[in-house]
Amino acid sequence: MSAISLSGLQTGIDTSLLIQQLVAASSRPVELLQQRQARWQSKADAFSALQVSLEALRTAADAIHDSSDLRAYAVQCSNDDTVTAQVASGATEGTHEIVVDQLAAAEREVHAGLAVADTLVGVGAFSYTYNGQTRTIQTSDQTTLQGLASLINNDAGNPGVRASVLEYDAGGDQVYHLVLGGDQTGADYAIAVNDAQTTLDGTGDTVDFRQATFTESQTARSSRVRVDGYPAGAWIERDSNTIDDILAGITLRLHAAGTAQVSLTRDTEGLKTKLAALVDAYNDAVDLMKQQTAYDQTTASGGVLSGEYTIRHVRQQLRLPIIEKAVGFLAGTDAYTLAGRVGLSIDRYGQLGLDEDTLDEALTDDYLGVLNLLGADRTGASDSANLQYYGATTATTPGTYAVRAVLAAGVLVSAQVKLATEGDGAWRDAVVEGNLIIGADGYPEGGLRVTAAYDGSGTVEAEVRIRQGIGGRLFDTLDNLLASTDGTIALAEKRCENAISGLQKNIERQEYRLSRMELRLRTQFARLEQALTMLEAQRMALGAGTSA
Repeated sequence: MSAISLSGLQTGIDTSLLIQQLVAASSRPVELLQQRQARWQSKADAFSALQVSLEALRTAADAIHDSSDLRAYAVQCSNDDTVTAQVASGATEGTHEIVVDQLAAAEREVHAGLAVADTLVGVGAFSYTYNGQTRTIQTSDQTTLQGLASLINNDAGNPGVRASVLEYDAGGDQVYHLVLGGDQTGADYAIAVNDAQTTLDGTGDTVDFRQATFTESQTARSSRVRVDGYPAGAWIERDSNTIDDILAGITLRLHAAGTAQVSLTRDTEGLKTKLAALVDAYNDAVDLMKQQTAYDQTTASGGVLSGEYTIRHVRQQLRLPIIEKAVGFLAGTDAYTLAGRVGLSIDRYGQLGLDEDTLDEALTDDYLGVLNLLGADRTGASDSANLQYYGATTATTPGTYAVRAVLAAGVLVSAQVKLATEGDGAWRDAVVEGNLIIGADGYPEGGLRVTAAYDGSGTVEAEVRIRQGIGGRLFDTLDNLLASTDGTIALAEKRCENAISGLQKNIERQEYRLSRMELRLRTQFARLEQALTMLEAQRMALGAGTSA
């Protein structure tokens, strides 16, 4: 385009400015497209911000979606010098008496000793057995006491024995001692020097390292405890001083012989902290959506996401786990079925609140009932002894199911399952394995397991409830909203991306049109200048002829 540049000398017109103005006058469609593109980009940014906020809420919901993780206890020991304890999931409140008879110890063997540290031990073999493995160390005519310790430690097949050299004058030129120590505690981890295979026996210019030259300074032994008086007259033995398999959910750390009381009490502060975090994350998401849809009276315009169905859908989905009865729960059977009964409620502004007085009262009345309402994770119950709930998987949709089975003399012949809300035409055949009824994959009951315990003949029916707490339902809701491919937020972001991409193509087409227009105008004005120049030359020639 720069090749066609006109000064307008013949016409007296600023041709470049005129072309610029003509192009600018035709650029309005591009400006409108760019404005629309900017609005879509603002929507995309708003949805991205909402995604971050909902992810934070999902994390908070995840923290309360499993009642076993919510069941926390504070632990106190009456004698920390004897026993300390740590609590994990699975523990129950109560007090336990722990009697420690002895601590577990690792074996330690100390050699009689040598007068000089760099004494050569001689050419030969040193053999020992530990943890069921025998190792034989070969020495050379250059191996010192420290060298023997290094050979033991650097042995690739070392089963867990560490060697060192102890300096202590025991008298009689016994100053430097080879020390063998086991890595593991417990009576099964003794160190035995194998005299038959050990040729470093004091003959042939060698140092005597047979078993008799070692002193057992510490015996390999197991810890011994008695818990709540059991076993009477005997002891529970373990290889370690850290014991986690005697009391469910409690790890005991033994420090000395003696007696201590270990007490577990409910720790509700951790639960309150998690609920407070949920409330904050929920309200942050609600506030963000309000900002994105708020009407600005000054500019007489709505927020960037005003009128978006996606926002209405997200708001509604987040409310349901709080305002509806918990899925699979039954009033009169389950202690609590509504979030409001444990202090969680939504006000008229859509804000989630936590009434700690109501929560404290509920925790006092039925601690486990509160935990179930918040964090039941596909726990089940049946209203019939003939068809008993056995289990469910993550594929099982929480809810209430109708189950019926046909038995002949106690033998399960066939079974069918459907959601209790479905009509009679919805019965689906279940898989039968022995006396186990298994919901078919691909349906809501997939993974549901029910045991037939009827010893007669005929058809038996039951209503089986798969419970899901508030935390789990909210977590699943957010998981669906945030799914990377078909989630509500992902689809909204994709819609924005498609709109931005489509507008960009239109903008590029319009910009190409304008560039062609500018080239055409420059060409036309160039021709005009050329024509006027020729006319001016002709006029000058005619004027000159007339004068002559």
